[in-house]
Amino acid sequence: MKKTTHHIYIFVLFILLLSTIGCKKFLEEQSQSEIRPSTIQDLVALMTGEGYPYRTAMFPALNLLTDDIQSNVGPGLESFRAVAIKGKSAFGWSPTMFEDLTLSTGLINSTAVNIWQTLYTKIAGCNTVLANINKVIGSDNVKQHLKGEALCMRAYYYFMLVNFFGKPYNAPGVNPESSLGVPLKLNMEVTDSLFSRNSVAAVYRQMETDLKEGALLMENNVQNQTLYKFTPWAAYAMLSRLYLYQEKWDEAIVYADKVITVKPTLTNLNTYKQRAPGGYYMYNNGVVDNANRIYDPVLSKEILWMYRPVGIGTGGSSDEVFPTVISPGYDNNNNPPYSVSDALLGLYESAPMTDTAIYLGDLRSRIYVNTSLYFASFFPTITYGFKFIPGSNGVGGSGIRTSEVYLNRAEAKIQKFIATGNATLRDEALQDLNKLRTHRYDIRKAYELVNITNGATLLTFCRNERRREFPFDGEHRWFDLRRYGMPELIHQYAETAGSGETFTLPQGSNRYTLPIPKVVLERNAKLAPNP
Repeated sequence: MKKTTHHIYIFVLFILLLSTIGCKKFLEEQSQSEIRPSTIQDLVALMTGEGYPYRTAMFPALNLLTDDIQSNVGPGLESFRAVAIKGKSAFGWSPTMFEDLTLSTGLINSTAVNIWQTLYTKIAGCNTVLANINKVIGSDNVKQHLKGEALCMRAYYYFMLVNFFGKPYNAPGVNPESSLGVPLKLNMEVTDSLFSRNSVAAVYRQMETDLKEGALLMENNVQNQTLYKFTPWAAYAMLSRLYLYQEKWDEAIVYADKVITVKPTLTNLNTYKQRAPGGYYMYNNGVVDNANRIYDPVLSKEILWMYRPVGIGTGGSSDEVFPTVISPGYDNNNNPPYSVSDALLGLYESAPMTDTAIYLGDLRSRIYVNTSLYFASFFPTITYGFKFIPGSNGVGGSGIRTSEVYLNRAEAKIQKFIATGNATLRDEALQDLNKLRTHRYDIRKAYELVNITNGATLLTFCRNERRREFPFDGEHRWFDLRRYGMPELIHQYAETAGSGETFTLPQGSNRYTLPIPKVVLERNAKLAPNP
């Protein structure tokens, strides 16, 4: 057993060395011998450690790029000012943000900033599993299911890569067949060739192929899986998202139907424990528990797949954007350097936090967003100050949920309604939206069904609903802004009270496509940089 474990450890190190794509210097340093896994259990362990993103920060500062975060003008502790400075590069959409963030020690682990390397390392892990799946001893059913997992996770990582570093598939005036995406590396063989960038369309086709094959393999070779392992339903949800991004509405609906037919359940936020007497849904059985959120593996019934990013614990959670933002604690006299934007909070139909009325409206503003409360007294009356910071969405942090599939289907049907005038499509989209919302609103007052007849108005409502549903949940908001036409964004930045700068991201800006990190370009002269 010790020998097998030792071999797996050495093999993992070898694969990590291979993960630097297109770098002759790194390739020259590779060992000439390979220690290969011998059993399916070895490969399962390898997939768990190197193929899944457990405790891997894809891009911790991603939400700083969106309109869901604001920089606060007002009083603040000196330590908060330091955090504000560290976040300035990403908050201002700087083309050197990777290098700037890497230099900002204490803000983000520098190894997590280079998401290009992080994601390709994970792809290398998936490719290694795929290359060895037929060379190990073990159950064929387990092998085929694991192959499906590896294919789907590879597609997931390429989805991240192409939407970070390639133009949106539907970018105005851009042909995805010629638009530069990212290099496709589909095997684990060592080569001295430098990889060039495949087109955005080619990357999408590969993702489609991997997800379809992977889903079928998992569906036909059923295994007992935890929520932390990919499932065919997560794969079908990804296909629905893939087609939505390509504006292939019919296909997006077909794969959303596949999920909803088998996994229709949505989490009723009313099942979450509330803090007496105000009912603010932030406590679990009277114990502070900010991890009691939508990715809670016990309370949430709609998780198709989940993972836990770096910095997310099991009892309480740190801010996904900046782990240091809540230390030391802030209060009414000390604003956090970055917090949930007023624009996002204004989308929730909720009673103010100072309102102890029974009806709270949309519970997502309580459960999806961290709210620090400062109690003057707990019982019998509650007086407190509060500040909002981005929520981690609790245990698991990010993943794929059934709620997205309902929203994918609704958006696709609204687009078809706008194109055809078929009112049945509008009614079906409204049914999906209202079903989701009934699971998100306080049941102590009857929920009023939304009934919007105008197509453009309904599309805007659906997109706002998507924003309400996925605040700080992985990549959703940034990627959605890209496919919505890359609208103008304005960030007001301030380090201290009375000072400030304005950063503007123009509509359609090239900076909606992230720069390939300088270190990657230096290692591979065949990679064309983004403008």
